[in-house]
Amino acid sequence: MTNAYCEALEALRSKPCHELKEVGDQWCTPDGIFWGINAIFGPLVLDLFADASNAKCPAWYTAEDNALQQDWSEKLSTLGGGAAFANPPYSRATQHEGDYITGMRYIMQHAMAMREKGGRYVFLIKAATSEVWWPEEADHIAFIRGRLGFDLPSWFIPKDEKQKPTGAFFAGAVAVFDKTWKGPAVSYINRADLEASGNAFMSQVRFEAERMLARMAKEPEHLPVIEEPAEQEKPAPARVKEAEKPEMPLIREDILSQSGITVLACAVAAFGDKEAYTFTESRYAHTWAADSVENPVMVTIPQETISKALAFIQQDQANNTLREFVASQGFDNDDLRQSVTERLITVSKECAEEYGLSVGQFIAIAGGIDHAAWQNYRHLRAAVRTAMEQVA
Repeated sequence: MTNAYCEALEALRSKPCHELKEVGDQWCTPDGIFWGINAIFGPLVLDLFADASNAKCPAWYTAEDNALQQDWSEKLSTLGGGAAFANPPYSRATQHEGDYITGMRYIMQHAMAMREKGGRYVFLIKAATSEVWWPEEADHIAFIRGRLGFDLPSWFIPKDEKQKPTGAFFAGAVAVFDKTWKGPAVSYINRADLEASGNAFMSQVRFEAERMLARMAKEPEHLPVIEEPAEQEKPAPARVKEAEKPEMPLIREDILSQSGITVLACAVAAFGDKEAYTFTESRYAHTWAADSVENPVMVTIPQETISKALAFIQQDQANNTLREFVASQGFDNDDLRQSVTERLITVSKECAEEYGLSVGQFIAIAGGIDHAAWQNYRHLRAAVRTAMEQVA
């Protein structure tokens, strides 16, 4: 789903440099705080307001998904249990086609609706008890003693040396929505204790991850073993021995269809874009993706490799946006629609490199170009170049 909020966010991310005042509701939860909350109220498995670059949980909703139109309770069930986490956006309330996208009052209302359906929803919020959105009906409020600071998003490029956070932001609280809650309505926790709990949790995870990686380095590759039928017996369908089945997909297409773009991005970034991966490579990619693409604690990933994975995910998101755009243009012929999509994706990448255009900006330009030009690379590039000259 595209809307004004998503378009503004994409334009902000695509800027060559930024000022602190532009970050708005994109400040990120520090790892120590998140893992401390996870240790007390988790396990946290669903991030309600995130994207691939900052998600704290294995599953998340993006701004395009619009969490306020999603069934959080049902999603938690499909994930096998656990709780949802939110560091919610504080933007003023905005709508798209009559549905709210942002607005703390409406976020809290949806949280209460999901509470009634079942599940636990854990919010890290401002301790702003006088605000109209303050969750009086939450089952538990844990006030955090000590002001909280937040991390800059990965896309933030400082305009100058002055663009550095100078200190803590505000007093915080953890609001828990869970109708099965049996504890007190209110509690207090020191920020330092919360961070210490989170850091201890991460140390345990890192220790176990290092042991697992050491074992992985020593293990031979596991390949499927096919049983041969007995010579005198009627041949039976070949089957893979259960004990030696690969635990996860190895073929590129299978990784994408079964595990998702995040796991594939980790595999491509770490081992290159190829048709098939070894068992160890696939498991490594799954371990990294299940941890955190941008800030992994279970595995040690070079920053250059992390950047490659994030770029791969962002490019996939851009490609999907272009596919949706072409699909909305009324092409009846599937082959024509596919070829047009491939041309637009290719030229969009070129424009991003040459002009710094975001996919949203490219679509705005392409939308004003005659469809006939879309069917030829040379004509499409010429039309885009002409449009850029007119804008300049």
